[in-house]
Amino acid sequence: MKQCCRDYLMDQFGDMDVSQEIYNEYVASMKAKLGEAESALSQGEWMPLDRIAHAIKGNALASGDNDVADTAIALRNAAKLADAAAAAALVGKLKNLAQEL
Repeated sequence: MKQCCRDYLMDQFGDMDVSQEIYNEYVASMKAKLGEAESALSQGEWMPLDRIAHAIKGNALASGDNDVADTAIALRNAAKLADAAAAAALVGKLKNLAQEL
């Protein structure tokens, strides 16, 4: 479990089993949402990409992962501007961050 998430979840719930369960759901969701983000980006679907980035941000914040949340916020901005280059770079960054989970 990523240390920032462990610290946050333990502070919130005080129970390692609950924290681990929430973290596992976060990791699974992140993988699914990244696939959706790549698909939306490849099809130039900016509104769905914005919604996906919003979901990633919320899940990251709920798990204490501020690096992912900040990147998802930037992805939302890129999607709103239909900036394909920035969005592609940010999806790549999210994929790299997901490997740390």
